[in-house]
Amino acid sequence: MSAELFCWYASILCWLFFTGLGLPPCPEEAGILYAAGLTALHPEVNWYAAWALTGAGIVCADVVMYAAGRFWGERLFALRWMRWVLSPERRLRLEGKFRDHGVKLLVAARFLPPLRTGVFLIAGTIRFPFVKFLLADAGFAVFGVGAIFLFGAALVQLVHHVGYVLLYIALPFVVAYGLYRYYRFLKRREMRGQPVPPVSVAEVALAAAEAPKEPEGRPAAPAAR
Repeated sequence: MSAELFCWYASILCWLFFTGLGLPPCPEEAGILYAAGLTALHPEVNWYAAWALTGAGIVCADVVMYAAGRFWGERLFALRWMRWVLSPERRLRLEGKFRDHGVKLLVAARFLPPLRTGVFLIAGTIRFPFVKFLLADAGFAVFGVGAIFLFGAALVQLVHHVGYVLLYIALPFVVAYGLYRYYRFLKRREMRGQPVPPVSVAEVALAAAEAPKEPEGRPAAPAAR
C-alpha cells in the first residue's frame, strides 16, 4: 500500500469519526459522498475498504457519543450550548419516545444532523440497551451507508463524464421538490386537526407510526375547511 493510498483511507475514517462527534459540525453524509468520490475517481481505492472504513468511522463516533451520555449525560445536558442544541422540553419528549420506539428513533435521527448528537447522548443517559444501540447503528452502517455510498459513486461518475452543468441544473429542482413534499405532509397533518406542526422530522416519523389506521371500507372523513 502506498503512502498516498494510506492517507486516503485514513482521511475517510477520520472524516466520518470526527464529524460524527460534531468536530467540525458537518453532516456525515458529506463524508460518505467524499469516500464515494474517492472510489469513483481513483481506481486504486478499493470500494469495499472505503465502504467499510466509512461505516466504521460512523459507528465508532456514535459509540463514543453513547458512552459520553452514559457516564456524563446529565452534566453535558446542563451545559448552555447543549441546551441550545437540544432544549429540555424536546429532550423529555425524546426520552419518552425511547421507551416504545428506541430503534426507530435512532434510525430516524441519523438523517437529522442537529438532532442526531442529542439522541445518541440521550440513549446513553437513559441506559438504552447497548446491544440494541449497536445493532441499529451497524444496520445503518451496512445498508444506509451502502445506499448513499453507491448512489454517490454513481453520481460522481455521472458528473465526471457529463460535466457540472447537469448537477447545477438538477440540484435546485431536487431540493425544491423535497421541501414542497415536506410542506404538503405538514399541511395534511394540520388538516387532520393537528394545527401544531411537529418539532422535527424524527417526531413526524414516530407520530405517523403511532397514528391509528382507518378501517378498510370506511369512507374517509371530509377535510375541515
